[in-house]
This record gives sequence, C-alpha cells and structure tokens, in this order.
Amino acid sequence: MALIAVDRDPSYAPCSYLICRVLNPEVGPGKYDWDTRDEDNTVLVQSDWDWPGLASSFGWCPCDCGFTDGTVDCEHRTASEMIDEAKSYLDVQVNGGTVVEDPGYF
Repeated sequence: MALIAVDRDPSYAPCSYLICRVLNPEVGPGKYDWDTRDEDNTVLVQSDWDWPGLASSFGWCPCDCGFTDGTVDCEHRTASEMIDEAKSYLDVQVNGGTVVEDPGYF
C-alpha cells in the first residue's frame, strides 16, 4: 500500500501542487518527510483543470449530483466554482498534512 500527500513549494513550482510519495509511513501522522524536488517521488500538478481530480483523491466531491468530475458544469454548479473549491480543499490538505492511499499516481 503506497501512500501520498499533497504539498506546495512556491520557490520550485509557484501556483502548483506536488503529489508526494510518503516513504516513511511508520513514523506516523505529522512526522512524514518528503522532498518536493525529488522527481522520482513527486508528481507536479500544474493545471488548475487537474485540481478537482487531485482533490477527489483526498476525499473531495465536486457535486452531490454525481454527474461531473468538477471540470465541466452540471446543473447545480459551474466548473469554475468547483475548480476554486478544489483548490481551497487542497490547501487544507497541504496545511493538515493529510496522507491517503495512492490511487495510481505512482
């Protein structure tokens, strides 16, 4: 079972997110360590259109209707609203150090 976390490194990739493989899961929450510049163990997520998919990997749901992945409008919400919400959700995951099972990034 591989684990991932999401992080930011403004000096390396401004306005982007990095998916980081958690290499030391035995140390426990809040003590994980990763290098945002380790290209073998990180994936750069540059496009805002990718934020909803990444946020979904961490438990975010774009709309209760289930008819959108967050990148296209549904009858309840616009894609722009969902992309903005996904960004806010990811920021919380970065600040909280959330770690989840890797759905296939690595």
